[in-house]
Amino acid sequence: MSMRLVAAIISLSLVIIAGELANTFVIRMIGEINRKRERENPISPFWFTLNKVLQVFREYRALYPEGKLHLYAKISFAAAIIALLVVAVCLHIIG
Repeated sequence: MSMRLVAAIISLSLVIIAGELANTFVIRMIGEINRKRERENPISPFWFTLNKVLQVFREYRALYPEGKLHLYAKISFAAAIIALLVVAVCLHIIG
């Protein structure tokens, strides 16, 4: 097995782990927001869209200015994207 393939497999594993971490942090933010919202208007933790995720980030920062979950989610998203780029380079998709 070549070193590029090993690096691609490791990077792909990091993509999956970082993506799941980011998803977990967003779901935790939704739970925190729903605790402060009215019972009849909660945010659903299912079916993420870009607008919904951006709304969750805005509301979380407004309700919890000292909260760190939004930073952890952004770092996890960034780590997943970087690892995905490494996979693409290792597999000669780009570069």
